[in-house]
Amino acid sequence: MDIKEQYMSMPYDLSGSRSKNRFRVELLWGIDKMLELMERDKAFTMVVDYVCDIEVHMKDELEFYQIKTHSKSQSAYTTESLTKKKSKNSQGSILGKLFVLNATEGHNNLIAIVSNSPYKMPGNDIFNGTHCFNDFPELEKEKIIKAIKTELNVEEVDLSTAFYICTSMDLENPQNAITGQLVLSFEKLKGCEVERPATLYRLIYDQVSEKACYELSIGSYDEILEKKGITRKEMDYLFDCHAKSAKTGIDQTSNYIDSLSDLVAKKKYKKALAKLVKSMPVDKVLQNKEKEVASYLVHLESQGELLGRVDDMIDTLTSQFHDTFPIGYDNAEKTVFYIIIINKFTEGVYDEDDI
Repeated sequence: MDIKEQYMSMPYDLSGSRSKNRFRVELLWGIDKMLELMERDKAFTMVVDYVCDIEVHMKDELEFYQIKTHSKSQSAYTTESLTKKKSKNSQGSILGKLFVLNATEGHNNLIAIVSNSPYKMPGNDIFNGTHCFNDFPELEKEKIIKAIKTELNVEEVDLSTAFYICTSMDLENPQNAITGQLVLSFEKLKGCEVERPATLYRLIYDQVSEKACYELSIGSYDEILEKKGITRKEMDYLFDCHAKSAKTGIDQTSNYIDSLSDLVAKKKYKKALAKLVKSMPVDKVLQNKEKEVASYLVHLESQGELLGRVDDMIDTLTSQFHDTFPIGYDNAEKTVFYIIIINKFTEGVYDEDDI
């Protein structure tokens, strides 16, 4: 059974209902996980809130993370609290709902509980950090295996790929920690400072949130990855657009707008630019349209037909592409979109082999 078949056989929506704050914590921990994977140079798609809270899909691997937050007044997790059902009518225990992902023969995925609470052992031993359940004291392992066998009605329980992660992230106030980590990861990956870190954070958070909130019917594995997932390639694109050395065409476009004498047009174009700065890194329709327009400019240049003035180039692109945009983009947004691409083109961003 390959990864796709294995995943599609799993029970849907283990995450269940949760508070708005817990939902936010899940998203932020997921962002932190993506940053870690990027620093390890991993290709991945992170799926949010489908089979599990946070899922990492790689070529031949699946990883599942269930996020559990505890307030400071709550006691630490124990083997008993993780293997006990909340009520007779509940779907299962915390660990049971996680181990069901490996209940089918041949499933050996990484599964983990992530919490801000340590794991308390008998005798008041406290486990912080990351611990494999297979390394727990023998008595605790026996308790877990017995409980999971009974709950899931299975003969074998493999603890070697199951983990308890007591995260050092402040899950009650995670945003500041994530913003700081985002800046550090960016500098490590790109070798330069991040341009507008708050904007980059908001773009990533909004995109992850949008994927998590998608609730329409999904029929295939590939569609799940598309509708619910964030890829390494998408994250790299967002990072590239916010490098201080990046040739994004944004500054030149802003300068062009500032030079306009028509105050009404200037106001419309500034508003359009602000919208495009947010949407171009994440909107696949705009990304495909950018490739189409850039390819056309490259073609005109190769034929010696490229006009020199920006206004003339805008007129040419307007005539060629204005009617091909999907509904939802007004004329000002289309025009500013062309100006951005023209500026990127003059900076030498578009390689004929890449578009």
